Amino acid sequence: MKKSYELRKAFIDFFTDSIRRHKLVPSSPLVPPDDPTLLFTTAGMVQFKPFYAGTVPLPYTRACSVQKCLRAGGKGSDLENVGKTLRHHTFFEMLGNFSFGDYFKREALQWAWEFSTQVVELDPNRIYVSVYEDDDEAWDIWTKEIGMPESHMVRLGAKDNFWGPAGDTGACGPCSELYYDRGEQYGPGLSFQDATLNDHDPHTRYLEYWNCVFPQFDQQKDGTRLPLKNRGVDTGMGLERLTCLVQETASPYETDLMLPIVNAVCELTQVGPYQNLQIEHRQCVNVVADHIRALVFALSEGILPSNDGRGYVLRRLLRRAARYARRIGQDSPFMYQLVDTVVGVMGDVYPEIKETTDLVKRVIRTEEETYAQTLGTGLQKLDQLLEKCRDGQLTGEDVFLLCSTYGLPYDDVCEVARDRGVVVDNEGYQQCVARHKEESRKAAKGTRFETIYEDLKQLFSEYGKTKFLGYAEEAIEYPLARAEGLKVLAVFRGEERVSRAHAGEEIAIVLDATPFYAEAGGQVADTGGIASPTGYVRITDVQKSSEDIFVHYGMVTEGEIVEGQEVKAEIDVARRWDIMRNHTATHLLQGALKTVVGKHVTQQGSYVGPDYLRFDFTNPEALTAEQLGEVESLVNEQIMKNLPVRCAVMELEEARKTGAIAPFGERYGATVRVIDVPGWDIEFCGGTHVPATGCIGPFVIVGESAVAAGVRRIEATAGRGAVRVIQSERGVVKELSELFCVPREKVVARAESVLEELKGARKEIAYWRTKASAQEAAELLENAPEKAGVKVVVARFDDMEAAQLREVFDQLKSRRSQGGLAAVLASASNGRVTMIVGFTPDVVSMGISASDIVKAAAQAVGGSGGGKKDMAQAGGKNPEGIAQALKIAKQLIESKLG
Repeated sequence: MKKSYELRKAFIDFFTDSIRRHKLVPSSPLVPPDDPTLLFTTAGMVQFKPFYAGTVPLPYTRACSVQKCLRAGGKGSDLENVGKTLRHHTFFEMLGNFSFGDYFKREALQWAWEFSTQVVELDPNRIYVSVYEDDDEAWDIWTKEIGMPESHMVRLGAKDNFWGPAGDTGACGPCSELYYDRGEQYGPGLSFQDATLNDHDPHTRYLEYWNCVFPQFDQQKDGTRLPLKNRGVDTGMGLERLTCLVQETASPYETDLMLPIVNAVCELTQVGPYQNLQIEHRQCVNVVADHIRALVFALSEGILPSNDGRGYVLRRLLRRAARYARRIGQDSPFMYQLVDTVVGVMGDVYPEIKETTDLVKRVIRTEEETYAQTLGTGLQKLDQLLEKCRDGQLTGEDVFLLCSTYGLPYDDVCEVARDRGVVVDNEGYQQCVARHKEESRKAAKGTRFETIYEDLKQLFSEYGKTKFLGYAEEAIEYPLARAEGLKVLAVFRGEERVSRAHAGEEIAIVLDATPFYAEAGGQVADTGGIASPTGYVRITDVQKSSEDIFVHYGMVTEGEIVEGQEVKAEIDVARRWDIMRNHTATHLLQGALKTVVGKHVTQQGSYVGPDYLRFDFTNPEALTAEQLGEVESLVNEQIMKNLPVRCAVMELEEARKTGAIAPFGERYGATVRVIDVPGWDIEFCGGTHVPATGCIGPFVIVGESAVAAGVRRIEATAGRGAVRVIQSERGVVKELSELFCVPREKVVARAESVLEELKGARKEIAYWRTKASAQEAAELLENAPEKAGVKVVVARFDDMEAAQLREVFDQLKSRRSQGGLAAVLASASNGRVTMIVGFTPDVVSMGISASDIVKAAAQAVGGSGGGKKDMAQAGGKNPEGIAQALKIAKQLIESKLG
């Protein structure tokens, strides 16, 4: 019986031998580095999509890989099927061989047959095959060349045998799938044709284990399919399924790939041995085992749980596993304890998951603890609503309530409802969401040049994209960044394209070339001016269209600017230098964060301006002061080394081989620009940079904060901005030194001493104030009117907090040994009003509520309040209304007393 690691090696050896000559390509990350159409890598061919499309030069024409895949969100998600079937997984390994304009169907199918029957020794009499309904070529190869009996063959439609694309666009084509008959025990008397044609194979007797896809088309965004430039082969075989067949287990969960994780789940939840479990309990264990594998691999790549995008998928995975764990009695966090088991099974093959074990455990535990609080009240409310729902439908309003008020994710609500046989009113829910988000949707409209976009497309068709001169024509080489002899292609005033614009008019200009950097990649645009023979335009912003047309925004300050003129463009050199310093410092900062915090740090956003920089990154917790200090020191060390900053334009595949960081969500062409600070940081980047790190000057971190769950933000500044920060903070220390009359190095000690003195003085003031309030309480009680045996004390104090007002009430109670007490006490401090209403138990027994009284009185001071029947509190912002508030409270109490 072959182990899973032997099957991986056998596959690689088979396709890389001297006969088949495939290039072994390492697994790409779960997050496609340059394909924003996909949340995750869902198949082995994802990293090869440009090869089929012909958008990049081919470094090889044959390849094979063992690709880690995640199908848990977006198109092709298997999330909902995990637990309900034994063959679906969110995370899995795909064994694949690929041809890019090289071999085609004949070789692919013959090699699939050879590997199946001769290498892993599957019984050829138990192998069955499906082909696309119109693919006679594949049918003939199987039946006439390989010798597959037609009784083992079936033709299926596009739903089953037309694959792709992986995402919304890209390579796609017909496919041929290999199935294996696992035997009568999984479906007595069931034929292959009945299982496939009628989709009737509930126990998966015929397990599909290898899909041979023949990409022939390139699907466009509008759904049309063009001929693919490099027609080829894309095969995928799930290692989990192959291992199940070779090891002859009932499911992949009982193979050496997953059984250790399954057993660990059973042990931690104390549900009992896996083999002895009822089917529904096994399903719960399977869900947890599957999802924890996906979480470990995804979290190790720096993705963190959040409320959108990839982070939301991870949060769904974890919460779905937690819900299934509750079904077998596991209410408390435990999944973080499974991380070591996953790493033990998979870590030798994927060593990157060993490096982030502690981080992954912390993230999973934090998420489990947070969700446990939501589950308690949220699921209880959901159960109540499901019991009451009529006609088997949960209303959109109820779903919105569960999501917005109780914090249950929409997908969780749908899944729980579906398991209970209840339909969710999705349309009603979406209407609720639409009403709730109407304003935010309005704020998300279009781009700055939306109204002139058609004109920009026309300019692109006539002249091509704007030539950017800013990399060469910048202040690194010239004392003034300028370019002469540029042509004005178009002038816009508002939505209108005009032939000329005059002084005082705000305009947009398109040139054939420009030294101005357009806002992109987090870096702000250059500013400066454009001079013509007849006028001058002050440029304040530059934006870039999707076709790389640079649009310069500004105001004509002198004369006029005319379409067709030759002009000179000048950028603000000093400002550009400030931006370059901050941009290169951002790259150094990322390297320092990966060194100090961990390799899981991944950029989530950035801002680079002339005054400061901002860098958002994944990390589940705030950085300590010591970490921030170490990061700041490391950046400054790289600056003092005066390392060269190398810029190179290279082919995409070549750039990837350098190990350069590619920001997620960006789409790259055939060539990319790489910024390399040797030995420290290398990234894809289109921004402007200093020639060497020594040009940056000092670097100072000015703040660290949270942006979202699992995302932190560092704000910093370099160069002239850092000097200003240093001078400002030095000035503050100087002023404090003079104020405290101590040397600068003793300012902190003196400040601590003053705070201690102040703390002592406040205690003493509080002591004497309490003594005074005791005496005052005695006088208030003695002079207060009495009604129905209840003393009604109404009084105003100055500069008292709520706690001090309650002390006065306690003094009143202690002196009122017999009879009831009702007190209304108020105070104003710094323009804010505090009011309390307190009753003794015998007053409460008369049916009077302090909460009702304080709510009514608070309106007079422009506030609100509430509390319990015997003690309530209110706040307000209108001290002038205190007298009226006290009067209202007193009248209400006396009326209640009769």
